[in-house]
Amino acid sequence: KVEVIYMNPNLQQVSSVYFFVMLITLGLAILLIRYTVTLRRYLKEFTRVSKKVSNKEFHTRFNTYVKGELGELSKNFNYMIQIMDSTIEEVEYKHLQLTSIVKSVSHGILAIDIKGKILLINDIAKEMLKCDIETNLEGINFKFVVGDKKILETFQKYVGSTQNEVIELNLKDNLVYRIKIDPVYLQDSKHAIIGSIINIEDITELVKLENMRKDFVANVSHELKTPLTSITGFVETLKINDDIDKNTRNHFLDIIEKESNRLKGLIEDILLLSSIENGQDLSYEKVKLFDVFKEVCEITEYIASSKNITISYNFEDEDVCIYGFRDNIKQIFLNLIDNGIKYTPKDGHIEVVQHYDENRQNIILEFKDNGIGIPKESLNRIFERFYRVDKARSRDIGGTGLGLAITKHMVKSLGGNITVESILGIGSDFIVTIPVDIK
Repeated sequence: KVEVIYMNPNLQQVSSVYFFVMLITLGLAILLIRYTVTLRRYLKEFTRVSKKVSNKEFHTRFNTYVKGELGELSKNFNYMIQIMDSTIEEVEYKHLQLTSIVKSVSHGILAIDIKGKILLINDIAKEMLKCDIETNLEGINFKFVVGDKKILETFQKYVGSTQNEVIELNLKDNLVYRIKIDPVYLQDSKHAIIGSIINIEDITELVKLENMRKDFVANVSHELKTPLTSITGFVETLKINDDIDKNTRNHFLDIIEKESNRLKGLIEDILLLSSIENGQDLSYEKVKLFDVFKEVCEITEYIASSKNITISYNFEDEDVCIYGFRDNIKQIFLNLIDNGIKYTPKDGHIEVVQHYDENRQNIILEFKDNGIGIPKESLNRIFERFYRVDKARSRDIGGTGLGLAITKHMVKSLGGNITVESILGIGSDFIVTIPVDIK
């Protein structure tokens, strides 16, 4: 017996719709899962890349390749990282260039913002401000860095000013600084100041040289005027007095001759000192010191014997030689021996001693006398131009006041040094140190 079942057409249609809906839902679910997996992978890659970028690893890039808007975002993000990388490299390179330039400047350089924070400072400035060179001062307010009261007050007064300021400060230890403060304006603006550039220059030596120049000019004028006044005065006296007796006339002429010789010697010493300081082109040779000493002894023998002064010597090495200009070396011996004769009383004694230092790296020459000596307060100035311990006595014995200054320059031209030890009333010891000739 066969039973035939007939399905309701409406029920069959509902089943078809239900199946179609389930199929679409399944398809959407699959697409959603795939999109979620892709998005999660993308976000994970984004997190990885962003962390590396935040750690300044600008070489990293997106490795996930997706299409659509996320793909466009990945592409743009990679391009942004590339631009950042190249920009930062350029900034770092320019900063390195600027730092190198600032470090190479021989003056102290500081850049300070409007709030007083240090933006840039070189090692020279740190040294001038007595700071630790190894310490990073960028970002620190200059008030906590500058220790000298005068410099700090200058910074506080002029930093942020719209005017260019130049100030000279006399500091401790006889230091002289020239501080130049210039305003820094915002780009393309002449009114908005964002900080200041400070240039600190140590002009101590320049000031000393300028003072020496002024003193030299004043002293030369005075030294030249004195003999010229005497010569002019006695010449006028002789001209207006025809009835002057022969002895008086000869006495006046002797004074004129003496003052003329003094004037001639002064001019010769000035020219000699100028030629030495200007680095005259000299023909150097190997010079035997003992031979020079004996030659000078012959020249000064007459003057020494006139005061009954004996000159002795003690050379550790009579064959010792140095490389230099013979006339200058001779002048060193002549000036120091002649100086001893002038300032040593009758029946005195002068001794020239030659020996080496402990390491035999330097030749030591000592010029000892038992003369009048030099006061302690004058020892540091004895080699200055025109400086005289006793001006009246120096003029009486014919000194120009330049002999020891010339000697000092000649010794320096040999790479050496000269010092003096003296006790007033007992005597002096001029010590010349010259490096051993290695040529």
